[in-house]
Amino acid sequence: MKPTSPETFENEITQNWASHFRCSVTAVQENGTTLLPEDKYLGDKVVALWYIGKHTFVQLDPSYISQLESVLDELPKDTSLTGDDLRQRWGVAAIKSYDSGLIYYQYSPELPDYMPVAPFVLRQLTLTDKEAMEDLHTANTSADVEEGFVEVTHEVAFGCFLNNQLVAAASGYYRTGFMDIGVLSHPGFRQRGLSKAVVGMLCEWSINHGVIAQYRCNVVNSSSRALARALNFRLYFKSEGLWLN
Repeated sequence: MKPTSPETFENEITQNWASHFRCSVTAVQENGTTLLPEDKYLGDKVVALWYIGKHTFVQLDPSYISQLESVLDELPKDTSLTGDDLRQRWGVAAIKSYDSGLIYYQYSPELPDYMPVAPFVLRQLTLTDKEAMEDLHTANTSADVEEGFVEVTHEVAFGCFLNNQLVAAASGYYRTGFMDIGVLSHPGFRQRGLSKAVVGMLCEWSINHGVIAQYRCNVVNSSSRALARALNFRLYFKSEGLWLN
């Protein structure tokens, strides 16, 4: 696939998010807040803020729509709402927990060499690798498995093997118009560039199939942030999730 220009690349990212939130590209480029109560979050007591361009898109438990509207009424017109705005007005006692995320994209001409050194072998995974994936999950903590979200049943997956053991894997599925990538490595095989290898190969697959690779991680996850830097991912947006008492 012929590489696009940086401008075309950035325009596609913006257009994908505008399409996801069913708004115009202009809205993404302007200050303001769009509230998106969604039935799928009913009862979850969650407020998810997506800081896309200059705009804030808020997906939330519909039970809290009036509270969010009241906060916006107190703020200047066209304010791009933040988690700090909610914490200041609701108080920390109202918030059970929260996290902050980073959203990266891979610009194809900047993908570096990622192949692992021998004796590790890199290949695409299939459903026949389900047992090997289960073993990799078992070797990790439940928190690592949940955050990585790597499955052979996703749109595409790649694995790094030592003999017959799956020691690192990455998988991706279509999300907001991108190939959203997760990665998981065996605790005994970290710091060897294996996560870079499997994510790198998934990025190359995405390039060849005309889709932009998206990589999201928690801001406190230094290993994931280092992986994004190693593969020359570009940081574009941030997100924040608040779970309420």
